[in-house]
Amino acid sequence: MVFALDRDNGELLAFSSPLETDAHCKRIDVKDGFWLFFADDGSPLEARFERSNQSDDSADPPGAYTLERPMSGLWLQERLAQVVTVKGCGISTVEELIEVLKVNRGKRVTGIAKRG
Repeated sequence: MVFALDRDNGELLAFSSPLETDAHCKRIDVKDGFWLFFADDGSPLEARFERSNQSDDSADPPGAYTLERPMSGLWLQERLAQVVTVKGCGISTVEELIEVLKVNRGKRVTGIAKRG
C-alpha cells in the first residue's frame, strides 16, 4: 500500500501499489511537489524521476518516476493535521487511517526484530 497526500486540498489517497500513483497523480504535479508519498507504515517516500535529456525548465512533461525512501523526512503520522479526507483501499476516515498505520508500523518493527 502507498499513500499520496495532495498538498493543495488535504486529500489522502491510498493505493494498493506504487504503480497506481502514476495514473492518479499528474507527473508534473509530482515533480513540482504538490504530492507527498508515504509507504504503508507512514514512512516518507520520494519521487525519483528517470534521467532524460531534458533540462529542468523544459516544456516537455517529466518522464516516469519511482518511489524510494529518502534519507529523512516527515512521516505521515506527523502530517495527519494536513489530512482532510481519505479515500481508497477501504479506508475512509482519519481514524481508520491511524489504525492502519499502527498495524503496518507494528509489522515493520516486528519484521526488523526477527531479522536481528
